[in-house]
Amino acid sequence: MPENNELVNLLRAVIQEELKSVNERLVTLEQGQLELKQSQQELKQSQQELKQGQLELKQGQQRLEQGQKKLQKDVTTIKKEVSAIWDDIKRLDSRLSVQEERSIR
Repeated sequence: MPENNELVNLLRAVIQEELKSVNERLVTLEQGQLELKQSQQELKQSQQELKQGQLELKQGQQRLEQGQKKLQKDVTTIKKEVSAIWDDIKRLDSRLSVQEERSIR
């Protein structure tokens, strides 16, 4: 029986020695997995921040487009008013010219 016990102890020692490297690799894999999970969380957070930034940019662009439309309307109105002013100036100039000719005669 002692031979059997020695054999069992020897096998146990060999298996434990083999399991050390397996356990070390397992620990390394678990650490790597944990690091990957943390990196994934950071990526998710960055993605959320990018989505929020994109939304803010879209809203800003919409406000700019609305402002541009308003400016374009104002420019159109100003052009019409300037055109009307020039028409008034031309009529006044024509009247003055007629008055000058009458006063010269």
